[in-house]
Amino acid sequence: MKMKKFLFTITTLWLTQVLAAQTNATDYLKRAPGIPVNVCNVTGSVQDAFLNDVRNLSSVIHEDAANRSREAEEYMKSNEDRMKANMMKKSGMSDEDIMKLQSGKEMTDAEAQAMADKILQQQTNISLDEAKNLSKMSDAGKEAWAQGYAAEQMAVAQANPGQNKGDSETNMSMYELLSEQSTLRYKVTGMENQLRQRFIALDKDAETAKALLEADLKPFYTELNSINDGEGSTRADVEHAERVIKKIQEKQDAYCLKFTPRMLEFIEQCKESYTKALPDYDRLEEIQFQVTSLQTGTSLITTGKGMYSIQAVEQYLDYLDEAFRYKLYRID
Repeated sequence: MKMKKFLFTITTLWLTQVLAAQTNATDYLKRAPGIPVNVCNVTGSVQDAFLNDVRNLSSVIHEDAANRSREAEEYMKSNEDRMKANMMKKSGMSDEDIMKLQSGKEMTDAEAQAMADKILQQQTNISLDEAKNLSKMSDAGKEAWAQGYAAEQMAVAQANPGQNKGDSETNMSMYELLSEQSTLRYKVTGMENQLRQRFIALDKDAETAKALLEADLKPFYTELNSINDGEGSTRADVEHAERVIKKIQEKQDAYCLKFTPRMLEFIEQCKESYTKALPDYDRLEEIQFQVTSLQTGTSLITTGKGMYSIQAVEQYLDYLDEAFRYKLYRID
């Protein structure tokens, strides 16, 4: 009996660890509260429960993403010396240059600039001045340049298949990865920006309407403040206040019923968009692992894998948290 209990405990612990290790973006998305249907008429306790569920899950994902990022950083740090050595070897630097760097001897600005230019020319066929100009480009300009550069280098590699075969194959792989990375990043950021702009447009409409509503409600608030609700107030005073409050809430309900359906429709689009994009986030991360591996000559562990896509789910939860944004008063 004790042995069975022991085995059951071990099995339970193992399953718990496996499930924790397998928590991915899709799993987190399934755990997200459903998009509410009735918002304007629900009680405060229902609203609180929904928002608590959203924020608690968002907090769990945020901590998970931080842990995955920390694991990757720790691995990079523990392999820093090996990566530096491999990168120096790959850079085509002379033994003299490597010795100069490893000696810790301080270089003049001119020497540092010359060495950086030499490494860039050997590695990428780009001068230091060109790299500096690239850093000043807009994001759109950088995307266009990266795609053009990748296409150019792929064409060069294809035109000279026998030249420096080992390096060419590595470079070809790098160019293909960078090209795919650029395409995917453009696709994902485009989706994110489209959602962000739609949210901004909706909220701008709602804020304009809210300003008009507040102006419309001002006489009712003035009337409400004039009613005696202290010592000497009568039943008539109470009923008068209730009638005014009802009129205020009817107008607030009309506002909620006008803008909340648009918000819920928007959140539904967010869910659909992020769900479809999860494989793209995972692929972007995988490309980053591969690019870093090629650059450093080090096989990267993937214990932190999945960080990009779970952060995408966290972005979706930020929008889901806005479901009650246009509900203007609490029902207890």
